[in-house]
Amino acid sequence: MLKEIGLIGLGVMGKNIALNLSDNGVTIKAFNNSEKKLNTIKKEFKNDFIPFNNLEEFVENLENPKTILLMVPSGDATREIIEKLGSLLGEGGTIIDGGNSFYLDSIENGEYLKKNSIKFIGMGVSGGEDGARNGPALMVGSETSIESSLLDTLKNTAAKAEVECLGVYQGPGTGHFIKMVHNGIEYAEMQSIAEIYLILKKLNKTNKEISSFFSSQSENNNSSYLIEITSKILQKKDGDEFVIDQIKPVAQNKGTGRLTIQTSLDLDVSIPSISAAYDARLQSNSQYTTKTSKESISEDISSKDLSEALYFSRVSSMIQGLELISKFSESENHEISIVEVLENWRGGCIIRSNLLLDLKKEFSENNSFYSLDNVFNNLQQNRTAISKVLQVTIKNNFSTPVLSASFNWFNNLTSVDNPSNLIQAQRDFFGRHKVQLVDSSIDINIDWD
Repeated sequence: MLKEIGLIGLGVMGKNIALNLSDNGVTIKAFNNSEKKLNTIKKEFKNDFIPFNNLEEFVENLENPKTILLMVPSGDATREIIEKLGSLLGEGGTIIDGGNSFYLDSIENGEYLKKNSIKFIGMGVSGGEDGARNGPALMVGSETSIESSLLDTLKNTAAKAEVECLGVYQGPGTGHFIKMVHNGIEYAEMQSIAEIYLILKKLNKTNKEISSFFSSQSENNNSSYLIEITSKILQKKDGDEFVIDQIKPVAQNKGTGRLTIQTSLDLDVSIPSISAAYDARLQSNSQYTTKTSKESISEDISSKDLSEALYFSRVSSMIQGLELISKFSESENHEISIVEVLENWRGGCIIRSNLLLDLKKEFSENNSFYSLDNVFNNLQQNRTAISKVLQVTIKNNFSTPVLSASFNWFNNLTSVDNPSNLIQAQRDFFGRHKVQLVDSSIDINIDWD
C-alpha cells in the first residue's frame, strides 16, 4: 500500500475518491489554489489530510517516489497541470490521470511525461459520487508495469464483486479508451430505459406502476444499476407531485458519447445503438421537440414484451461496445481480454448488471467474437417481442431510436438478404470503384453501357 498520495482536483469525484483512499490508510496531500476550499474539505477527513495552495510546495513535500492523482477536467486543464508537473516532479515520479480524458490525449500526455522520465497512468473511473466514495470501477492503462504498492492501493480503492473491479491494460490511453466505451454503452442503456418509460406512459401507466415494472426486472434476469435507480427516481415525490414530472425533457452530455462514435468511425465498427442514443440527446435540445403529443396508445403491449425488448436493446448495445474494444485491441496489439473488461465492470460502475456475468461466461467459452451462441439465440428469441413493440410505436408516431437501432442492427447482422451488392454496383457505375462477383475475390469493373 502507498503511505501517501498527492491529489489535484477536489470536485465531486476527486474529493470522494480521496475520502475512499483515506479510509484505506493513505495520507492525502492535496493541492488547490483556494485555501478556503482546502480547509473546508479537510473537515470531512477523519485521517491525515494535508493541504497546500502552492504547487511547488505541494510537490516538494511529497515523499519519493512521488505519486500524484489528477482528478481535474479533461482536455486543456489536464494538459496544463501535466506540463507544470513535468518540470517539477523529477525522475521516477508517477502521475495518474483519473479524469475523463480522451484516450488519444492520454497517449500524448504519456509520451510527454516519458521524455521527463515520469511514469504516466491513464485511469478511467466509473461509479459517480457514491462509487468514488465507496468503491468505483477502475480502468487502468499503463505503458509500464505498475508497482505493487500502487496496485495494492488501487485494489483496495476499487469496488468488489467476487474480485476487485480493477482492470489493468497495456498502453497509457487504454484505460481511458475502455472508460469511453463504457460511457457509450451507458448512453444506450439509459436511452433504452427512457424509451420503455415513454411507452409505459403512453399506455397510461402511473409513475408507481412504471416504477414497479422496472423493479420487477430483477425477476426476469434483466436487472442493472440503471434500471434500479430508474425505479427509485419514479417514486420520488415533492409534496403531492412526482419529481420526474417536473423535470424538463432535455438531456445533456459531456462528450464521451460523441468521442465513442468518432472512434467507432475511425476503427470501422458499427455501433448504431450508441449513435442513436447520442442523437436522441442532441434532438432533446431541439426547438422542434418542445411540443410533444400527449396521445395515448390504443393497443396493449404486455409487460413481458417490454421486458424482452429492453433486454434485446441492452444486449445489442453491450455487444456493439465490446466489439469496438476488441477492434481497438487488435489495431493496437494490446491483447485486451473481453472477459477481463466484463469483470472490471461487474461492480462499482454505472453499467454494472447481471448481464455482464452472463456475457463473461459466453466469452470465456468462445474464441470468436460472433460465436456467442447463447447470446444470439436469446436475441433471436426476443426479436418477436421487440418487433411487436416497434410496430406499436411506429403506428402511433413516436420515436424509440435506440430500440429501433438495436432491432435493425441485429436484423442486418443476421439476415441473408443484404442490398449492399446494389450499392457497390452504383459505386462502380458512377465511379469505377469495382465489384466482386459471387464466389470470387477478384475486383473487376462492369461495362454498364
